[in-house]
Amino acid sequence: MDLCSLRDLRGQPTAVNLFRQALEQGRLAHAYLLVGPEGTGKATAVRALTAELFCESRKACAQCRACGKLLRGTHPDFLVLSREGERISLARVREAERFLRYPPLEAPAKIVLVQEAERLTPEAANALLKSLEEPPAYAHFFLTAVSTERLLPTIVSRTQVVRFRALSPEVLEGLLMERFNLSPEEAQVLALLAEGSLGRALRFSRAGLLEDLHRLAAAARSEDPGLQLKAVEALGARKDRLPDLLYLLELWLWHSFLADRGLRPYPPGLPEPAPAKDIFSLAEEVERVREGLESYANPELSLIYLLFRLSEAWSGGLSDENTLLQHKAGT
Repeated sequence: MDLCSLRDLRGQPTAVNLFRQALEQGRLAHAYLLVGPEGTGKATAVRALTAELFCESRKACAQCRACGKLLRGTHPDFLVLSREGERISLARVREAERFLRYPPLEAPAKIVLVQEAERLTPEAANALLKSLEEPPAYAHFFLTAVSTERLLPTIVSRTQVVRFRALSPEVLEGLLMERFNLSPEEAQVLALLAEGSLGRALRFSRAGLLEDLHRLAAAARSEDPGLQLKAVEALGARKDRLPDLLYLLELWLWHSFLADRGLRPYPPGLPEPAPAKDIFSLAEEVERVREGLESYANPELSLIYLLFRLSEAWSGGLSDENTLLQHKAGT
């Protein structure tokens, strides 16, 4: 895990002040529920608080023995429960019960971080509820979730809810440059596209999704079916990234519309703006493809269809869907 202190947490002053006061006064609640958009620092805040609580100097120094164990993920008094596949199983909650059976070995308390608590199975949620109702005095639970809607109301009622907000583009841009060494140009466009989520911005960057968006737009403007097919095959081979690519595609269409209406400058780093007259129909096509992929439609055929619609919007039919399919069949 990366180690930082609460003072390093950007854009969440309310949460930082609450946790800072709780640490200084020695009045940490037995359970917190951190709620807010994906990638806004919820788990980072828990790790920062844990580092300050466990650190020998109480500063998250990253040098002492306790900080070293947190950095290596081997501290015996800190447990993270996260999903395996799509859900957090009952077995993981049972693991937390065993973890809490005995007092801390080295730290002043035991910390359990439940990431994406809305992913708990019903059985796991009910088991966790029992632990929240009668926690040991040395135990502190931290649950993270996008919202409270998919959590048991009884779990919400037994936690102190801490709200996290979307990060501003300025905060995101600064974080991307300072902590992750992105260029100013890439940081600027990712900060605009990530819609307040540092995690989403980093995922876009590490997966090369901006490059994928440029590749798709360039293929749509091309008259060469071979080039278009290569783009489709390259993108289709990255099936796990297609939902994020479609999300970026919709944002690109939205920024194209805003720029055409003079409502916002067009962000540098994006492909050439989409044809203004077809933006809404193209957005509907993207949504149709997204729904198809959720129903296990063929990714390559879905991309061929989408590429055809994009090309048609740009040129009135530079590319023919049947031509692409025939070219694919001949390869």
